[in-house]
Amino acid sequence: MPETRELVRNIGSTLVTRIVTLVLALLSSVLLARVLGPEGRGIFALVMILPSLAGTIGLMGFEQANAVYAGLEPLRRRALTWQSAAVAAVMGSALAAVGAIYFRAGAPGLEALGSAPATFVLLLLAIIPVQLVGLYWSAIIRGMNRIQSLNLLEVGTRAAGLASIVVLVWGLNLGVAGIVWLEVAMTLGTAIVVGVLLWTAVGWGPPVWDAGLWRRVTAFALPVHMGSIAAYLNYRVDEIFIATLLPPEQLGVYVIAVALVERIWILPGSVSNVLLPHLTSSRERGASVVAEICRHVAMWTGAACMILLVAAGPLVTLLYSSKFAGAVAPLRWLLPGIFTLSIGKVLVGELLAREKARYTMWASGAAVVTNVAGNLLLVPRMGIAGAALASSVSYSVLAGVVIWYYLRVTGTRWTSLVPRVEDLSAYKNLWCRVFRGHVTEEPVMGRGTAK
Repeated sequence: MPETRELVRNIGSTLVTRIVTLVLALLSSVLLARVLGPEGRGIFALVMILPSLAGTIGLMGFEQANAVYAGLEPLRRRALTWQSAAVAAVMGSALAAVGAIYFRAGAPGLEALGSAPATFVLLLLAIIPVQLVGLYWSAIIRGMNRIQSLNLLEVGTRAAGLASIVVLVWGLNLGVAGIVWLEVAMTLGTAIVVGVLLWTAVGWGPPVWDAGLWRRVTAFALPVHMGSIAAYLNYRVDEIFIATLLPPEQLGVYVIAVALVERIWILPGSVSNVLLPHLTSSRERGASVVAEICRHVAMWTGAACMILLVAAGPLVTLLYSSKFAGAVAPLRWLLPGIFTLSIGKVLVGELLAREKARYTMWASGAAVVTNVAGNLLLVPRMGIAGAALASSVSYSVLAGVVIWYYLRVTGTRWTSLVPRVEDLSAYKNLWCRVFRGHVTEEPVMGRGTAK
């Protein structure tokens, strides 16, 4: 079917883009680690904690809502664009002010953040409104299924970032200051480019406010927002505990482990990035397609986890030097959760497309409670390896809840998510299409799965 072929093509294009950006990001990570060392890398991680948290809060669920309603309501995209700009300006400015006041007051409850350079933290807080509008508008473009444009933007941004790191950090030896100024420049540049893309796709016109659309978007966004906050805490609460309980060097080592192991999410990230706009803009509602895609994701991410489990030791030393050898243990503890959550990342698109956003909130809430409890129990006993174990368990809890909701909403059997031998025929067919110039009897994907 044409829509299925377009979905496969977009997934393939996005996967290639993510592989390219993965290589660029890995090179950037290696360069930063070798130039800054564990202590400098830990300081940069401290600088980013508060602005990153404020930016996540500022999303307010509107990023996901924009991707959904840009597909469901194509005639109201201009209103969506202007409403997003207004939310970004108001919410971003408020969060920047609150974050600055909190930081200047000594970061009560997170006093370890007080050791971060004040100028850098305040500068990153100041650009939160620009960061938000760029993310909101990018989501609209994604909801319009303009995947190719976003892929080009992502590759260009990563390439420019790597080149800038070479110049600012390695060449001019600006250290953490160079990285912070690079973050500012990339945020501003990305927002401008996204604005131009949106203008060419939708057209600006005079400001417009659609009350009905606003109510609908808000009703969807708020549960997603609560889930996003919980998800962010689930991903980063381990770093907060490490920053509070352990020396900065340990945080610097841990973020290397996280950065390396999360690269495995390149495939589920590519799939989820494409799947949501496909589901919202397509009249097809067969959950079997999502289940089949999920099986393929499980096979590939499982293989990647096994490879990294074996190669973690020499890989970390080769890329980051022996100074970061302590990253191996937490990396391995993170792998089970990375695998299970890769499945949840694919299935969540079906829930959002069916406007079941509140389910993601409950799933993320359960996971973050698990993560906090695990860190309190394990970090004092196991150090950064304990933080990784707590995160891995919480990722598995999050994935389990999402899978349960998916099966409940769609009526699909759990066996539909288990890889099977016949799934391999898709790769045989792909080989024939690419290298032999013909197609076998069945399509590359989409044979369906019986409920």
